[in-house]
Parts: sequence; C-alpha cells; structure tokens
Amino acid sequence: MLILVVGGGFSLPKMDLSKFNPFESLAGGTNGTGDKVDVQKPLKFALTDTYAGSALASKTLKVYASDGSTLLETLTTGSDGTVTTAFTYDSGDIVWIYYESGNDKMWWKKEVPKMNPKDAEALSYNYIKLAAFTIGTYTTDTLKHGATTISDGGEYNFTTSGAIQTFTYSLANTGNDNTGLMESYDPIYQMKYTCVVYMTLSGTGYEKIIVYGFDYDYTLGTTHYLAQEADCYALTKHKVGNTYKSNGVEDFTFSLDGTGYTAGSDTVTLQIYVYMYSDPQYSMNHGGSYGPEAVQIAEHTVTLKA
Repeated sequence: MLILVVGGGFSLPKMDLSKFNPFESLAGGTNGTGDKVDVQKPLKFALTDTYAGSALASKTLKVYASDGSTLLETLTTGSDGTVTTAFTYDSGDIVWIYYESGNDKMWWKKEVPKMNPKDAEALSYNYIKLAAFTIGTYTTDTLKHGATTISDGGEYNFTTSGAIQTFTYSLANTGNDNTGLMESYDPIYQMKYTCVVYMTLSGTGYEKIIVYGFDYDYTLGTTHYLAQEADCYALTKHKVGNTYKSNGVEDFTFSLDGTGYTAGSDTVTLQIYVYMYSDPQYSMNHGGSYGPEAVQIAEHTVTLKA
C-alpha cells in the first residue's frame, strides 16, 4: 500500500553541505594519510652527498641529545648510505647529528617528525635525510691590485705602487666537480661552521695601516685581525648535467691606506688565511683562534714596505 503524506509535520533532515568535502580522504582527512601522528620509533638516517647526489657509505654518524653535547649513539652507514638507530625516539624530540670523514664535517639539528598513519603502521622506523658534502680543493688563489699580481711571498711597496690601494683576493676550487663547502652550526663549541677569509697584519708599524672592506676588525696583542665570511656555495663546483650552477670561484675586495707608514723603519707582514669550519665571532672571543675544528684551505703572505 502506498501512502502519500501531504503537508503535516513530516520533513527530510537538513544536510549542511558547507561541511561536505568529497575529496576528504584524498586530501588527508580523518581517514586519509595527511594527518600526522606521533610515533616512538628508531630513526633511519639516509646520508647523501648533496652536490654529487650519491649515498655516503661506511661513514660514522654520532647522535647527540637536545643539549648538543650528550652522546647517545655512534652509528656507521651501510652500502646504501643508511643506518638505523638502536634507540627509539619520540616525535618532537630534538637530536643533533654529527658527521666527520677526513676534512668533511657537518652538523644537523633535527626534530623527530610525526608520520603519516599508513607509514606509521607499515614501517618500523622514522626516516630522516641528511645532506652532506665533499670538501673542495683550493690550491689556486691570487692577489692583485689592478692588473698587477702579487705572488705568495711577494712584496707591496706603498711608495712606488700607491699609498692607498684596492686589492682583489680570488680563491678557486680546483677540485673535482660537485665538491665544495656547506655551513652548519657546532652546538658543542657554540660556533658556526663556515668558510672565513682572515687577514692579519703584524710587525713594526702594523697599527699605522688602515684597512677597509672587512666585516670583522679586531686587534689581539700585537696582531690586527680582519675577517670576512665567504659564500660556501660560491666556492662549490656544482654541476648538474652539463651546466655549472656554481663554478667554485669567489673574489674578495679590500683597501689598504698606508699614508702613515714610515719608510725605512716599518716592515709589516700581511697574511691571508682561509679557514673552513671557522667563525669570526669565536676567533674574537678566543684569542684569535680560528676554531678547534678549523681546516686551513688557503694561505697568502705579502710583505708591506715603503
């Protein structure tokens, strides 16, 4: 029997279409994979050379607690560049990871991530990528004023070449393609790991020479220090296909004013040092030290005369 109700108090329930999303499951709604969940799992690190795009096998990683100094684990990567921790870590934990292989050094500060629900169920580990590098070779540097080159161990004379002069120091990566530099931060010594061009002036009359063009300028004892942070990527030979994204060369320009220099009695030694894993602020605060992990990659010495 068909009963047709007309009028009366019967009505269909209303639907709030503004809350309806036909793509909710695809976008990661309550039942999708987009809502991250907290997990407690071992960490699986994947260590790669970010410029070469290759896995770094048989390398040592050290995992530190959030204070950056309490060592938790020491690990060695496998043939595919991966390694899994023995301990479990909670989402939201902060860990520091240190990598050192010869002169290749890197720190990472990582927050243990949450995981997609499906991954959390399927995987026994929480995955973290670590991008490292292979240090370049810096055997070619030049110092010029105008078209004149001053060789390492050479001289500059303020009287014959100019009391006020502008110089250009050029440094080039002569190593293999996809080698270079990357900066990070050392939580143990609380200093930057970057590339720094230092210049020192010492000897009789060093205080009479005025220097322009450096971001850091400080005197410790009888040595005048100048410093400028380099561009790590500019000093990297990064080649993608047949194209160089960076050619591994950087120029630094500075000026010397030697108008107060005394001919015949003043002799000053100017030295340019380039250090990786250094920090000018650390040097200023620690008696001119370039850093406990610093690696010298270039040096140039000039005698200043009048």
